[in-house]
Amino acid sequence: MILHRRELTLEAIGKALSVRKQLGIAWHESLSPADAAEKLGIEVRFADLPSTEGMYIAGPEPKIILSSLRPQGRRNFTCAHEIGHHAFRHGTQFEELTSEKSAPRKNDPVEYLADCFAAYFLMPKATIDSGMNRRGFRYQSLNSTQVYLLASWLGVGYRTLVTHLKYGLDVILHEHAQELFKFHPKDIRQRLLGWSVPTHLHIVDTQWIGRAIDCEVGDYLLVPAETVLEGAQLKYTDDLSSGFLVHAFAPGIARASFGASGWSAFVRVSARGYVGRCCFRFEEEVSE
Repeated sequence: MILHRRELTLEAIGKALSVRKQLGIAWHESLSPADAAEKLGIEVRFADLPSTEGMYIAGPEPKIILSSLRPQGRRNFTCAHEIGHHAFRHGTQFEELTSEKSAPRKNDPVEYLADCFAAYFLMPKATIDSGMNRRGFRYQSLNSTQVYLLASWLGVGYRTLVTHLKYGLDVILHEHAQELFKFHPKDIRQRLLGWSVPTHLHIVDTQWIGRAIDCEVGDYLLVPAETVLEGAQLKYTDDLSSGFLVHAFAPGIARASFGASGWSAFVRVSARGYVGRCCFRFEEEVSE
């Protein structure tokens, strides 16, 4: 496995970039893996699966099942992982709830290939380079808040991005990665807001290009000051030195815009723990 790991990595990178190109996703854009799967003809569903990350069901009508109980960033990575199984024609696969560093997962060529595909599908170097350059970030001086912002934009977990920067792309030093690993996302949120957010916080800036801002009811968004919100799904909560704090409190699709730059993005809110067909997760609730 060790001897062939480089070859598997290169194969996964090539396939990931090929699928992005097939879908017409620009190199400077982040993406929604669930949207990508649907465009590839794969039905995506969320289910209440306490002991499973997700699964890929092969066949003439392929399906991806994701656990609605997992964190948003983890679900995105799992979805991209399952797209990898589809792209490589691995057949039906089940992903049990295990540690990312578990030996069986690391040493299984099929799982390793799908993991590499997911990493480079969601986080190709050109995409990260673009996001870094637009924001004036530099790899050698990346701090935890900047990594958290980039992870928000890419739709991945904080530790997942740090791991990829060091062990996938090798653009930060080992000591730098270890320093970043010392920070927990909840501590970063506490530092940014001055209080502990009970759910997830999405940091949004005017360089958010590509995918919509996907969140769940109960989540918070930190957006630039003077951002204009359109839609009943969002409401202003606080005016902070770092921007406006916004609360997502109802399913549906809203819009955020910043007139000074002409930037805008859709904000898609799903019910927390949503179960059902993925493409319906942002439908507004209808009161009877």
